[in-house]
Amino acid sequence: MKNEYIVQIANGAETSVMNKTIRNHPPGEGRTISFSPGSIPASAVLLLLLFFSFFFFAGCRQTLPQPVTENDFALGTTCSIKLFGAEYRRLLQPALDIAGEVEQRMSVHLPESEINLINEKAGSGTVEVSAETYSLIQRAYYFSELSGGVFDLTVGPLVALWDIGSGNEKVPAPEALSAALERVNYEEMVFDPGKKRIGLSRPGMRIDLGAIAKGYAADRIVEFLRSEGVPYGILNLGGNVYAFGEKAGSEAWKIGIQSPEDDRGRYIGILEARDTAVVTSGKYERFFLSGGKRYHHILNTGDGFPVENGLASVSIVSSDATAADALSTLVFGLGLEEGLRMSEELQGVEAIIITENRTVYTTSGLRDRFTLSDKDYRRGETRHVLGGE
Repeated sequence: MKNEYIVQIANGAETSVMNKTIRNHPPGEGRTISFSPGSIPASAVLLLLLFFSFFFFAGCRQTLPQPVTENDFALGTTCSIKLFGAEYRRLLQPALDIAGEVEQRMSVHLPESEINLINEKAGSGTVEVSAETYSLIQRAYYFSELSGGVFDLTVGPLVALWDIGSGNEKVPAPEALSAALERVNYEEMVFDPGKKRIGLSRPGMRIDLGAIAKGYAADRIVEFLRSEGVPYGILNLGGNVYAFGEKAGSEAWKIGIQSPEDDRGRYIGILEARDTAVVTSGKYERFFLSGGKRYHHILNTGDGFPVENGLASVSIVSSDATAADALSTLVFGLGLEEGLRMSEELQGVEAIIITENRTVYTTSGLRDRFTLSDKDYRRGETRHVLGGE
């Protein structure tokens, strides 16, 4: 074998979905409008090559140029880029700096971020934000609307209350949970498109873009690298993986999908990917134990508790990393049948859904691109779930 390697890494365009269209359109275009009804930012530095969700297999048919790699910490997680060719080394840090720029504007953990400025003004007015932040909030609002609030960008009060990953997690008191839920409602946002101003109508409301910002940063970084003439490479932002371009010889990237039952390191099957992002949301990623029960980080905006619907993980495959990031949380929240149905009807989106009973379902577009290799798991029939023959 020539040049075989394995790398472990962590966890715009309009798209038709269910006879609807996902666009980068601003809610209430041309007027100020009030509306009335996720994933949580990582909180600890993860050790690269130890706690990451995917495996990349370069293959052994083609000798690739010498890889160059750089790692950094941004958006609450370890970020890494691998390019092929020494001439691209100069681009690694500028590319990673883009993730830092997104964090500066959109992290809830930075007091001066534009998201925090909006949150601080909740109930008392709107805040002018950059075109970049306004655009991403538009997209997050759309996914909130599309899911009827299963994905809700105002989930911040719940995220802060559970505080999973901080080391200070605990099951909230019922009164506190009820109070937080009352402040989660994407429809109570206020938009002024002309002035690029955004507000929250009630005190205590909080936007949290943790379920979409890393995907957006990935799209930005890939756009930058392509503009600099980089033909292919591997990008990882804490589980938001983008294998862009095709390897030398037009070979597909081979991505191992993480087992949701084991520590990071075991994969259940191999996905062949070309020029696409793969984003996974799973119960195994961040959780804590209390009273013998596991509480994970994907929260139900209906009752405030972690989602319990029989799913163990959802991986979304799409060339639009922003959408893949949001949809991995959204589809997990919808559950097997509704999640599969939405994933099937979205153009340019595929899904791998693993249930707690070790059954793996894929959308039709991945039927020949995903190979299940773990004998402890079995393939489910998507058409049976969706009522087909």
